[in-house]
Amino acid sequence: KEFTTDENGMIDLSKLEPGTYVVTEKKANGYVIDDAQRIIHLKPGQTGEFVFTNSIKPTLRLLKQSTDGTPLGGVTFRISKIEDGTHYLDRTTNDAGEILVSDLEPGVYSVKETATVNDHILGPKEYKVELFPGKTSTLTIQNDKRPNLTIHKRDADTGEVVPGTVFQVRAVDGPWVGEVTTGADGSARVENLLPGTYEVIEKSVPEPY
Repeated sequence: KEFTTDENGMIDLSKLEPGTYVVTEKKANGYVIDDAQRIIHLKPGQTGEFVFTNSIKPTLRLLKQSTDGTPLGGVTFRISKIEDGTHYLDRTTNDAGEILVSDLEPGVYSVKETATVNDHILGPKEYKVELFPGKTSTLTIQNDKRPNLTIHKRDADTGEVVPGTVFQVRAVDGPWVGEVTTGADGSARVENLLPGTYEVIEKSVPEPY
């Protein structure tokens, strides 16, 4: 037969016939199944008590930060158990840069970043973390910010700034990034680039240059 513990965590077996029984745990919500079989001897006219204990299922706490320690919200990770990669969880960090996943099975998990915020570089590394019954395992991951490019335009003779100059920026052996125009301070800024080598070409310059 199958029995379920009551609100006190107890099962009354007094209605069973005396004898020897094998007890196997089938389900324990939020807890790790104790898969060891127990042998219980029920004797006539005697009251026995048998205690079983379970550990709470593990929790994974993931902290995502920029390299300066600032929490990064909005970064998505794929979390999967190594033994069964077909079942996975996609979770996104909150404003505190945290993902908290409880009620997991013990074992080794793969954690891989799948999407990040637009001013940071996607982390290519796959992390592995082992989860233990009754414990919270914490994994802290940092991302580098994307680099920015600032172009300064000045008069060759006087050193005065030259606003209104148009530059074209593209990655060497890569895509065209766009065109920028120097402002009143003679500078133009291209933000959130990927690491690499870029070519800057002057396309037009105001009179009298």
